[in-house]
Amino acid sequence: IADGACDCDGNVADCAGECGGTAIVDVCGVCGGDNDCLYAILSLGNFDSSGSVEVLYNFGGPVAGFQFDLTGLALTGAAGGAAGDAGLTVSVGGATVVGFSLTNSEIAAGSGVLTVLSFSDITAGTAELSLGNFGAITSADGTVYDASASGSIDHPTDCAGDYYGSAVEDECGVCGGDGIADGACDCDG
Repeated sequence: IADGACDCDGNVADCAGECGGTAIVDVCGVCGGDNDCLYAILSLGNFDSSGSVEVLYNFGGPVAGFQFDLTGLALTGAAGGAAGDAGLTVSVGGATVVGFSLTNSEIAAGSGVLTVLSFSDITAGTAELSLGNFGAITSADGTVYDASASGSIDHPTDCAGDYYGSAVEDECGVCGGDGIADGACDCDG
């Protein structure tokens, strides 16, 4: 049997030790694996109607860059979370959020708060997280993950149409009205 071979036919053992086998180590380092670590999931976390929302992550491998969209809010910035801890630059423009590293620093595989987005206004009845047209999540070595981004937040309105407003209809059906006047017995006075 030749050096490196496992039988007289010259076959070699695969990563599982099977002579002539076909199992190989996937990109995740798992013998016979199916690249299960190549996933990246984004979702929405805590929301504060006064101007902030968390974006959560679950990454199968290290991440050095991301792009996603969050519609329904007038985004003004991003700070903190694992992106901030890793030294990534996170920018917002319109509904698009982009995070990147000029030094190839990465967010380690795992889960938590990716970043906290700030906003100045609610622009639609629902805020929607998605990858948008060009969304992607990548590692420093160029691995593009099988990514998904989903989640929504419904924004209730009061009777005046203000998101998270406090105006209510009185017993006469008037939004923000004072109701039946003192001394009157009905809405007609």
